[in-house]
Amino acid sequence: MRCKHCNAKLASHDVWCVECGKQTDAVNNELSAMKSFKDTYTKFMPVKAQSIPGAAFLLICGVIPLIILIWLFSGYISLENNTAMKMIMNLIIKSISLSAFIPLVLIAFSAIGKHSEYHLSFADVIASLRNYPKYLVFALISALYYSLIYLICFGTPNFASLPILRLVWIVLLNYWIAITLPALVLIERYALSPWTAIKKSYRHFHDVRWNVYLLALVLTVINLIAGLMFFAPLVISLPLSLFAIRDYTDKLIDFELLEYHR
Repeated sequence: MRCKHCNAKLASHDVWCVECGKQTDAVNNELSAMKSFKDTYTKFMPVKAQSIPGAAFLLICGVIPLIILIWLFSGYISLENNTAMKMIMNLIIKSISLSAFIPLVLIAFSAIGKHSEYHLSFADVIASLRNYPKYLVFALISALYYSLIYLICFGTPNFASLPILRLVWIVLLNYWIAITLPALVLIERYALSPWTAIKKSYRHFHDVRWNVYLLALVLTVINLIAGLMFFAPLVISLPLSLFAIRDYTDKLIDFELLEYHR
């Protein structure tokens, strides 16, 4: 393989040309998130029924309680925010409440991270409950990040922030999603702690960050559409999303990006 810009000879896993420093076509071709998703979809759909029992558990114990909590906090549970301290306490309460249920979805990565097949059985999910503390830490780290950027970008009752920081908040939130999705797979593939996995994802996958975000965006839209159809299709779209994240992260690993230093 040769660089299209300077014709220098490239190794099969080069993301950047060692001579001219320009990005190779690998990011848009071999490491395309959409191509990976299509491959996952093709392999998953013929055997999708095998994942319905496990997905039903994730839906009932994780997704639905999260939706109910968000609904309650947004309209029925009124928490005062008239002082900075009360606002911080409210963020802590909401973060801990949501973080308690998020791991009941994320534990699925423990089940599917042990193999490369496309099944998520009820027994596998139940067995993965022993990893709940690990994914609780992951959820709490994410909640802490969310709370910090919320306070910085939205300010407090006694300290207003600039309106432009609302847009910065959206960017930072999406950037965190692109960092943490591969980390969920790295936790299982390399037996890493949540924090170590997040750091590895941040350091080594920066060249494909946009690809990861695009995958996250597509999966979010698919699951939102499934949720609007009375939740039933989520027993298909949810495991499909989990396998898509696993497969794309495995592709990044196979491409030796964890050993790659720009």
